[in-house]
Amino acid sequence: MLGAIAGDIIGSVFEARNWRNEAPHKSKDFPLFDPKSKFTDDSVLTIALADAILHQRDYAEVMREYYQRYTKVGFGKAFRVWGATPDAPAYNSWGNGSAMRISPVGYAFDSLEAVLVNARRYSEPTHNHPEGVKGAQAVASVIYLARKGADKAELKRFVEREFGYDLSRTLDDIRPDYAFNESCQQTVPEAITAFLEANDFEDTIRNAISLGGDSDTLACIAGSMAEAFYGGVPAHIAAPCLALLDEPLRNVTQAFRTTYHLNA
Repeated sequence: MLGAIAGDIIGSVFEARNWRNEAPHKSKDFPLFDPKSKFTDDSVLTIALADAILHQRDYAEVMREYYQRYTKVGFGKAFRVWGATPDAPAYNSWGNGSAMRISPVGYAFDSLEAVLVNARRYSEPTHNHPEGVKGAQAVASVIYLARKGADKAELKRFVEREFGYDLSRTLDDIRPDYAFNESCQQTVPEAITAFLEANDFEDTIRNAISLGGDSDTLACIAGSMAEAFYGGVPAHIAAPCLALLDEPLRNVTQAFRTTYHLNA
């Protein structure tokens, strides 16, 4: 899950610029950290899920608690309404929020079947649209299979076969016309491609951000898969990201990593 947090923090600098279409960043050349680097709702909801799993609590309840503590970190309008309304029903979202927060599931459950069931379970409090569920299941499955030793060719075939995503395009094919998009349908395949084309964890993050879209979420999703595949997050990325979390978020992150034996 630290890979997701790292992608979110590194991508946070570019997300608003790309959303406003202010010369979207389309290059892999950028400093990893900036004085404006920060965690956003992507990290908050990822850590909320880790918290819910660790303490076997209702995820909807935990998400609302985290929303009340971190209202100013970039939550979308529909989520803000849901988070502020006790017992509000799911709002049939196909947004990429389900995929950005799902990485703890890929580590906490030890069969593919359990990962798929729980990816659905933790998506549906908000993202109960089939595309929202599918996006989360695809990402959690890649994380699970990657940590079990699947190679990239196997992961690509699995995603194409089981979820029907088109992974035939390269980043160079995608990048010229790609724009800010918050749907699972046009975020998850692109994030998976950024991971598949990468040479290592850092290259994965650079690939994702270079697409010029919803940068923090693209890098969050791609980073979550890269952490599982490459066996951790490099220290020169992990340490600054942990330092940028506040103490409660950092404590939950470390507790989850200790419980599930994740490397730095």
